[in-house]
Amino acid sequence: MKLSLLTYQLGQGFSLDELLEVTGKYGYKGVECRAELDHGHGVELDTTPQQRADIKARFEASPVELAGISTSCRFEFLDPAERQEHVDIARRFIDLAVDVGAPRVRVFGNAFPEGSDKDEVVENVGNCLRQIGEHAEGTGVDCNLEMHGDFYYWKYTLRAVEIADHDSIGIVYNCDSRETRWGPVGEFLYPVAPYLRHIHLHNLEDPTYPYGELFRILKNMGYHEFVSLEAGGSEDPERVIALYARLFEWMYWNS
Repeated sequence: MKLSLLTYQLGQGFSLDELLEVTGKYGYKGVECRAELDHGHGVELDTTPQQRADIKARFEASPVELAGISTSCRFEFLDPAERQEHVDIARRFIDLAVDVGAPRVRVFGNAFPEGSDKDEVVENVGNCLRQIGEHAEGTGVDCNLEMHGDFYYWKYTLRAVEIADHDSIGIVYNCDSRETRWGPVGEFLYPVAPYLRHIHLHNLEDPTYPYGELFRILKNMGYHEFVSLEAGGSEDPERVIALYARLFEWMYWNS
């Protein structure tokens, strides 16, 4: 497993150079850039070709990899035009990922509109993912649906990805304490394992989610990809980034 930092909240104010310096200093292997929120890294759709080339060069010159780009794209809308608008944005993010050297893009399901038919919403999400997968075909970039919002429940996410039925579509497992009401976290993790491309961690000290159990399962599965830390913000982000790196290392080796 490779630890990366998702810039959402913790790390959002750092420039790209600062991110690479801080994460490299404390042993992170990657950075996952949260887009569309005006973060300091500048990995956004409005970048020029020259800016994209510069971003790619900075990562290539650093031991820290670009683990991915997280977007706000979501596809639960009942209005087909609204869904298509987000599909088109996601396609542009695939192109951005190609230009800057990112291996994956994250999107959402995300929630069931009030009074909606859940099966219909899941099918709509899957059909949107298929369009994005077709656009990503041959680029080497994956588009991955996060188990987030109502789609935290594995059956909804898995079904949408199965409907998409494309090699460029996968799943981001999101450590959500709501899972524990259903039993061990393996009951969520094992069914999605064939499509697992990325993982989002949160506050590792939170006792409501069994991170030790998660790490044991991932070790047994032979998971070697990125796990991104998506922790709460801080007035001293570098110190917290450093502490989480040490905590992750201890928890991983003792799991």
